[in-house]
Amino acid sequence: MLSHLLKDTSVIVSTGNVLNVSELRKKAGQKPTDELTDCLRSTFGEADVTDLLPPNRRLITRRNNDLLEKVKEHPRADIKIGAKIFLNRFSEPALTEAIEKLFETLNVSYLDNLILAYHPTGTVGNSNGADGALDGEEEPEVKEGVIEWAVGSDNAVGNLKKLWSLLERYAGDGKIGQLGIADLDADSLKELYEASTVHPSIAQINLAACCVVPPQLQAYCNQNEIQLLTHSDPQELLPREVLDELELANYGAGWTSRYQVHIKCRGVLAAKGFIVSLDRSN
Repeated sequence: MLSHLLKDTSVIVSTGNVLNVSELRKKAGQKPTDELTDCLRSTFGEADVTDLLPPNRRLITRRNNDLLEKVKEHPRADIKIGAKIFLNRFSEPALTEAIEKLFETLNVSYLDNLILAYHPTGTVGNSNGADGALDGEEEPEVKEGVIEWAVGSDNAVGNLKKLWSLLERYAGDGKIGQLGIADLDADSLKELYEASTVHPSIAQINLAACCVVPPQLQAYCNQNEIQLLTHSDPQELLPREVLDELELANYGAGWTSRYQVHIKCRGVLAAKGFIVSLDRSN
C-alpha cells in the first residue's frame, strides 16, 4: 500500500491540521498512540509527496490541509503555539531536525513553549499511554509516588544535558519561549536544572505510570517555580508493533513532534498536528 509513497527511502510525514479531517474529529479522546496511528493512516491516504535533500529522503504531507491558514488567521501575538518532541534515542541532529521542521511546517520563527520527552529506552509502560499492560503481557508494577526514568540506559542524564544545551541555544536566540521536560524523577530534574542556564519552567509527569505526584518532585517544582503538569503520553509514541501494523516494518521512528495552536483570548484550539521522521532501517 505504501510502496509507491515511500520508495524505500527515509521519510518525514507531516499530518497537517488534523482538526479539519472529519474522520479524525469523530475520534476525539483517543489514546495518544491510537490518535497518531489514525492520523498517519489518513495522511497516507491523501498524500502529496516531495523529494527532499539529502537524497533518499522524502516529505509526505496531506492534501487539502488548512494548517497555514489557521496559523495566519490571527496575528502571531494572539495565538499560542506549543509543541512536544518525542525522542527515544540520543541524537542532537534528530532533535535539531525536529525543531526546524516545526518552524518550517508552521511557517513561524517562534514557539511559545517546547517540551522534550526524552526516553532513551522506551521500554517502560504501555505503548498506548494508558493504564494496564499490552495484550499478552504481564501488568507492570506501579510504585506509589515513584517515577522511574531512563531505567537501564547509560549516561541518560549526561545525554539529556547535551540535548538541553541545544534547546537553550534556541531559547537564547528568542526562538522558543518556555522550555519543558517530561517524566524526570526529582533527582534527574534537579541535576538538569542546576546544570542549565535556561532552566526548565515546565515539568510533565504521567500519572498512568506514577499514580500520585511524588512529594519530592512536587516540592522541588514549587521551590523553583516550575509548572508541574500531568499528561497521558506513552514513553514510546510509535512503537514497533504499530509500525508493523502500518506496513512500516522496515522503518523506525527517528523522532515525533506534536504541535497545538491556541487562540489566546478564547483558549480555543485552532490547529493540531504531528510530524514524524521515519528512518529506513535496511
